[in-house]
Amino acid sequence: MKKAWLRLAFAGFLAWTALLPAHANEKAEPDPALSQYWDPIKQIMFGDRVINPDARDILRVYLNVRADDASTVPVVVKAQIDQTEKEYIKTIYVIVERNPSPAAGVFHFTPESGRAQVETRLRFEDFSFVRAVAEMNDGRLYMAQRWVKAAGGCSAPNGKKLSESLLGKMKLRFDDEMISYHKPNLVQLLIRHPNESPLAADFQEGQVAQFVRNVKVTYEGKTVMDAEVNFSLSDNPNFRFFFTPEEKGELKIEVEDTHDRKFSHTIDIREGVPLPGG
Repeated sequence: MKKAWLRLAFAGFLAWTALLPAHANEKAEPDPALSQYWDPIKQIMFGDRVINPDARDILRVYLNVRADDASTVPVVVKAQIDQTEKEYIKTIYVIVERNPSPAAGVFHFTPESGRAQVETRLRFEDFSFVRAVAEMNDGRLYMAQRWVKAAGGCSAPNGKKLSESLLGKMKLRFDDEMISYHKPNLVQLLIRHPNESPLAADFQEGQVAQFVRNVKVTYEGKTVMDAEVNFSLSDNPNFRFFFTPEEKGELKIEVEDTHDRKFSHTIDIREGVPLPGG
């Protein structure tokens, strides 16, 4: 159901944005409250729900104001609170306002995540606000945003083709040399995938874009992060996230793309055992 909702939101916004002028020549940061793009996006995604525009105590967005390469712009959305059973961030929506598919990713978290954090790389088709909306477990919504000067990333050539033998291959890198139980551990996930943009200059007519649409991370069967994403993410998508193991178990990654291909990767986690990439 949620995937169908997301695709419907994308389709509706694509049709609407076709009627709007481009503004890549803007030099000064516009007022986020006066954006002609935000209200229709908000209505499609959140309806009439109230969004608190001051999220500094809940989450923050980190981005360079100007990007050298609009096809791969690092973004970090950091929660400012811990994930507890009583209060936690349930979902983070990452929205690139002026992209053809603005909802770049919808990331779902649980108390097992330890901390709710989104760290990935985005494409930008035009100068745009990046808005991160945090939905709390009780339904409250908070928003933070950053203005980024980058353009042409979605229409840039998709680049070299990836061989079938490498497609969907994954690698995990851990920030620490060893896992610690009962605390958040930071890990990076790298996925080999072209994550094609259908707007790319070298995209062939009639071709069906292949990009990652779902990434699910579990630990011993419990959800750590479940994300619906699209071609607003750069090729070879990568993510950094936290998970909190209470005892030894299996960290499992499941990825699905738009060609209905499924890929998976698992690693056994034990406290005190050296990890790759530490």
